[in-house]
Amino acid sequence: MTTEHGLYRLLRPRSIAIIGASEDPHSLSGRPLEVLRQHGYPGRIYVVNPNRAQVGGLASYPSIAAVPEHVDLAVLAVRASLVPGIVAECAAARVRAAVIFSSGFAETNPAGRGAQDRMAKVAGASGLRLLGPNGEGFLNIPDGVAVSFSPTVDRRRGLASLTAGNLAIVSQSGGLGFALFNWGQAVGLGASFVVTTGNESDVDVLEVADALLDDGQTAVVALIIEGLRRPADLALVAQRAREHGKHIVVAKLGGSAAGRRAAPVHTAHESGHEPQYARIFRESGIVRAEDQEDLLDVCFALCRGRLMRGRRVGVVTTSGGAGIWMADACERHGLTVPELSAPTQAALRALMPPFGSAGNPVDVTAQMVTGGSVATVLRTLCSSGEVDAAVVVASLAAPDMLRRESEGLRAVLAELALPVVIYSYTVPGRPSLELLRELAAAWYPSPRRAARALRALVRLPQPPAAASPA
Repeated sequence: MTTEHGLYRLLRPRSIAIIGASEDPHSLSGRPLEVLRQHGYPGRIYVVNPNRAQVGGLASYPSIAAVPEHVDLAVLAVRASLVPGIVAECAAARVRAAVIFSSGFAETNPAGRGAQDRMAKVAGASGLRLLGPNGEGFLNIPDGVAVSFSPTVDRRRGLASLTAGNLAIVSQSGGLGFALFNWGQAVGLGASFVVTTGNESDVDVLEVADALLDDGQTAVVALIIEGLRRPADLALVAQRAREHGKHIVVAKLGGSAAGRRAAPVHTAHESGHEPQYARIFRESGIVRAEDQEDLLDVCFALCRGRLMRGRRVGVVTTSGGAGIWMADACERHGLTVPELSAPTQAALRALMPPFGSAGNPVDVTAQMVTGGSVATVLRTLCSSGEVDAAVVVASLAAPDMLRRESEGLRAVLAELALPVVIYSYTVPGRPSLELLRELAAAWYPSPRRAARALRALVRLPQPPAAASPA
């Protein structure tokens, strides 16, 4: 994202003013200062509260006009009735951008819609960009900018550790956007940005996505949308993603009658015509996630940076039964698990116990956990030219196999051009999870989830309009 981009100072502010800042770190108005400090925000912070001389050890100003510089970003943590007036004050004070947490606007009634529209008009006339209202702000991990009240970014409430990565999450729903970030952190999928747009009085998900495609630390953009003002523009963003060698994954809510009824009173968006969205996804090569679990799984696989050139999957397993289950799941999801050629089978048999099976699934048996090298078997399989991706199937309840194989697996994963994912048929223990983070490998707790993620890596045939939805 270049400094000339209209959202640059919103997402990478050099100075922030928190309007309505409170001493209570548990309140919505007290959390922004607390969270900014937790993440080590390097810029200048001002607090605005006419009722206090100090907040959090900082001198408090009576209004944004009294702040001694034109700040890049104002954070409005005040009740809805005060927001329009404060937006006007920010515009007059030449603030670059504002984040509005408050709800009570277009999602409520016509009066709320009118207040939101008038506020946006005042901001637009001055060049002030608005994120929200009715959102949960944003998180910029590379620069330590945490402008949110979500417990998932609060080290005292829900954030145990922070993993940076190449996934950007852009969501109209604040709760779901930060939930995807939270689940990703739990499994080792790091993020670059999380941006929630709420009612979108000004800035919308597509403008944010477009900006983040220019971010060097972002490879995959996950969108969670209820409805778009201009659905056709999604195809333009998808085209830009392809030009940058990046990926767009979309979760589209509001496809049911009940969902269409609920969306306008949640973030004031109309869900639109479901067939139109389905056509845009299909023709633009956009991966559509079926649910929250699917969205996480697909992003996890795509963030590892390798696509499948075909549909052939090789399975290396320490459990015969789990390997069969993995093969079944692959075929149910449109992938194939081909029997390997005689020369490849011979090469594999030389690396495994005599009672194993080299046909595919390649059953190296549980004995390989204590001797032999799964990494070497994986390298031989993937170098055969007979598969387009591989799944390593193992029990990760104990870290023994990963600990012993970590160096070899890391080397193999670095040299292979094919995607490799891991399916653990037991619940991974904490030491295993830490080792998986170090390997930077996408892993899944079921064969179905691993197969669905691999399916998303299959390169769509040309032309895109003839492809099946991923």
